Amino acid sequence: MNGQEVRIETEDADLKVSDCILSTVVNGFSKKIGILVMVKVFKELIFKGYESGQVTYASVINAYFHLEQYSKAEEVFLEMEQKGFDKCVYAYSTMIVMYGRMGRVTSAMKLVAKMKQRGCKPNVWIYNSLIDMHRRDNNLKQLEKLWKEMKRRRVAPDKVSYTTIIGAYSKAGEFETCVKLFNEYRMNGGLIDRAMAGIMVGVFSKVGLVDELLKLLQDMKAEGKRLDQRLYQSAWNAFKDVGLQIQARWMKEIFFVT
Repeated sequence: MNGQEVRIETEDADLKVSDCILSTVVNGFSKKIGILVMVKVFKELIFKGYESGQVTYASVINAYFHLEQYSKAEEVFLEMEQKGFDKCVYAYSTMIVMYGRMGRVTSAMKLVAKMKQRGCKPNVWIYNSLIDMHRRDNNLKQLEKLWKEMKRRRVAPDKVSYTTIIGAYSKAGEFETCVKLFNEYRMNGGLIDRAMAGIMVGVFSKVGLVDELLKLLQDMKAEGKRLDQRLYQSAWNAFKDVGLQIQARWMKEIFFVT
């Protein structure tokens, strides 16, 4: 947090306001009225000569990101760097996610390298964005490298991390790796949502792991999850193909298909 102060003239007195307080005011407009008003307030403060600090800059970068005004976000980020605020992981996270959405993989990787040089540690949001970028490029080698780096840096993968990388390996036909990662996810307490179920029903069905498929369905039922029509049909076909009519009937009886 930056301790730089700005002066806001009021009718009563000159108040010295830290960047933290200024960012709170700016964010308050975002929550109460909207992001567009927040950006307007920021512009007015800059026009009046108020100096933003790291926290305020990061908030405004995030606002432009959500407004999909990416060039503005990049402009504010560069200004923030020029002012010497170059160690804000939150701002780096926003920019790297933004570059990912824009398909600017090289820009994202350069920014990751820059933040590491400056002593900033990538968080799980950054890794998730990088994993998704390389998933879309079908770059399994880079995915494996990122996954190992996460573990080495002790950044715990979350549900998004696991779902994205398992989906990538499934698309590539690396089903054994999918099963290994899914088991790791479950051992770490990960819950099954529709996205994960959609991947793993397909994986277990394609490789004929009917016991694992049955266990997946039982776990989904225990966790209060439902099957949609596509997942239901995939699991049904897997059971029928190996002659497990009892399991198929069980699935039909307990799952309400949406």
